[in-house]
Amino acid sequence: MKINKKSCEKGASTGSQDLTRKTIQGILATAFLSTFGVGAFTFVLSLKAGTVGLSSAWLGLAFSGYFLARCALAPLAGYGADYFGAMPLLLMATGTGAIIPALYCFFPSTEIFWIIQFCFGLCIGIVKPVSMSFLGECVTRDRRGRFFGAYNTCLYSAFVFGPLAGGATVGLQDELGLPVLIWPFLGMCVSFLLLLRGRRISSRGQGVRRKRNGVPWGDARFITLLLAVLGRTTGASVMITFLPRIISENYVLSGFWSGFLFTIPNLVIVLAMPVTGKWSDIRDRSGLTFLGMGLCAACLFGLGQPVSIVGFFFLATIMGFGSAVSLPASMSLAADLESARGGVMGIFLAASNLGFIFGPALAGFAAERGSMADAFELTALFSALCLLPTFILMARKLHAE
Repeated sequence: MKINKKSCEKGASTGSQDLTRKTIQGILATAFLSTFGVGAFTFVLSLKAGTVGLSSAWLGLAFSGYFLARCALAPLAGYGADYFGAMPLLLMATGTGAIIPALYCFFPSTEIFWIIQFCFGLCIGIVKPVSMSFLGECVTRDRRGRFFGAYNTCLYSAFVFGPLAGGATVGLQDELGLPVLIWPFLGMCVSFLLLLRGRRISSRGQGVRRKRNGVPWGDARFITLLLAVLGRTTGASVMITFLPRIISENYVLSGFWSGFLFTIPNLVIVLAMPVTGKWSDIRDRSGLTFLGMGLCAACLFGLGQPVSIVGFFFLATIMGFGSAVSLPASMSLAADLESARGGVMGIFLAASNLGFIFGPALAGFAAERGSMADAFELTALFSALCLLPTFILMARKLHAE
């Protein structure tokens, strides 16, 4: 009788582990598919903006609106995941995202892409913090670097293949139109179907919910982390928004090869992440965050200069490596805080998206009044300054030891 009981307990434990494993796989697939579809759309929007007569200021505001939607929803989505479970929110976001492209069928104009971009921001603003809080809750501290590395591998694989798909679409139809909206529709639709299979996690998540402290606003580690992330994403937003235009103006390439150049940093991230994810489990996470983000700021400054394709390739590669070092380390630092994990991840992503709001608008107007090089240099300086509190905190810790 005792053997049977142990066998039942072992079977129940194995079943629970299998459910968690399958659900994590579904979450990772959703991260890839939703990001892939929206990434293809945003790349084409940036690449063809000048062709259809949209100014740098208009493009910057369009991307700022996208990230404003993400910033506004991230904290609310994180708190919602703490109280209602992950699955209902993820199903709502991906289901809505699959419907959004239909807006163009009813209002076929260039201006409608601004509204579509904003709506996609709302959907991604739910998907990212909820999926990150789920991983942080289910994975133990000593393995978070690996799992957040896998999560970022899915995201940045999508950042690689999304622009390639968008560039291929431009090759078929050299204008903004319905074909480019096929990719976000397919990505969100398949994500919705995959999540629908794992809907049991919502009731399971409520059953295991534990009481935690609130968001640690008084913790210096949390505040410095938010500032560092703000600086990094300010620079990343300028890359996403204006790097396709620099490629288009400086190098005579087809849509596909323009997409390839644009994806070099993301490709390096995908290749390096299996190694750097493990580093964040065995090395000092604050040091890795500072090192990686510092490399990104330095390379951002260089990419604004008139460099050859070889120089561009070198800078983009180093920037990708810097991101691969800092991303799993910074996300693990946020998950390590003993607080409501959904709320912490929501605030973490809100700070991240605040950089994406601030960066394109600032760089867009700087480019209008000066040059694109001025925009990249100013953003790189701001990113470096945001790392200063992290450096001070590390120096104090080293001095105390």
